[in-house]
Amino acid sequence: MTPNAPRPRKTRRSEFRSPPAVTMAMLPQWMQRTQTLMALKEQALTSQKMWAALRTALPSELVEAVRPGKWAEGTWHLTASSSAVAAKLKLYRPLLLRHLQQAQWPVQRIAVRVNEPASPQAPSRALDPTVTTSQAPAAVRARLRELRARHARDHED
Repeated sequence: MTPNAPRPRKTRRSEFRSPPAVTMAMLPQWMQRTQTLMALKEQALTSQKMWAALRTALPSELVEAVRPGKWAEGTWHLTASSSAVAAKLKLYRPLLLRHLQQAQWPVQRIAVRVNEPASPQAPSRALDPTVTTSQAPAAVRARLRELRARHARDHED
């Protein structure tokens, strides 16, 4: 370095600015540029539309306990809140499939899965009759209360 050459200036931290954060208003614009995100968005919209078409074909207790899921390659995934709901939903599967196919949806298969609990290490509360926070429909919970009461009466000695 020559004595008359300007010294490199030290930069301060405040001069380094991160790029502007992506706001929710900018998100749709950004998503349109990405093929993968657009495909996921279309799958989600299709799943929601199919669910809207089926809501009238199911009993209201099942509608409350089922969530539409992934839609891809002719298979539509539904998530049930409990194994009892999943079993009941599997009984309705042929009706639902026929209903969707009559509405011109290209569905060949409906897959049903049970929503897993948040933490698998948590102790099981299913056998505890004092626990009332269940994801099962209200009609199922009421029937379980009746059965528990009858069981308690039968075993009183």
